[in-house]
Amino acid sequence: MTKEGIRLKLLEKLRQQPPKARLKKSAAIARKLRRLPLYRKAKVLLCYAAVDGEVETRPILDQAIADGKRVAVPITFRRDKKLAAAEIKDPKKGLNFKGPFGIPEPSRHLHWRIAPDKLDLVLVPGVAFDRRGHRLGRGLGYFDRFLEKVPADVPRIGLAFRFQVVRELPFEPHDQPMHRVITE
Repeated sequence: MTKEGIRLKLLEKLRQQPPKARLKKSAAIARKLRRLPLYRKAKVLLCYAAVDGEVETRPILDQAIADGKRVAVPITFRRDKKLAAAEIKDPKKGLNFKGPFGIPEPSRHLHWRIAPDKLDLVLVPGVAFDRRGHRLGRGLGYFDRFLEKVPADVPRIGLAFRFQVVRELPFEPHDQPMHRVITE
C-alpha cells in the first residue's frame, strides 16, 4: 500500500474512534510514558498538541509541568514550512491559538523558544508507525524537518494507538525514525 493509501485509511480510523475509548487508551499510553526512565530523566521535552483523533496529550503536558519539567509544544511557520519549540507554562492558557492547520499552539507573542539541541525528549505524533520506528505523518514534512535539528541521541517517542502500528511502512532517506513507539 502507498503512503497516501495508509494515511487515508488510518486517518479515518482515528476519526471514527469513540471519544471515551480514545481518552481511555490515551490515559494508558500516558501512564506507560511516565514509567519510562527516559521520561523521568528528561528535564526539557517537546510534546505535540493532539488533533483529529490522535493520542490525547493534554494530560501528558499537565503532568510534565507538574513534574517540574520545561515543556514545549510545536509552533508552525507555514511560509517557511518549519516548526519551532515553544515553551508553555500552562496548557489550558498556553494553547489558546489555532495554528495554520488548526492545531492548538501558544500565541506567537506569549512564548519562549527552546532550541532543538536543548530538548531531552521529543514526543511525536504520527498517522502510522512500523516496528522499525519508521513514521508516517500527515505528509507535509514539518516534523521530519524539525527532527533533523534535534541531536540524534535525544529520544524520539511516537505515541500511537495499537491499530496505528503496522508491519512495514514505505521509508525515504529524509524520514526521521523514532527510537520507540508507545501504544496502549
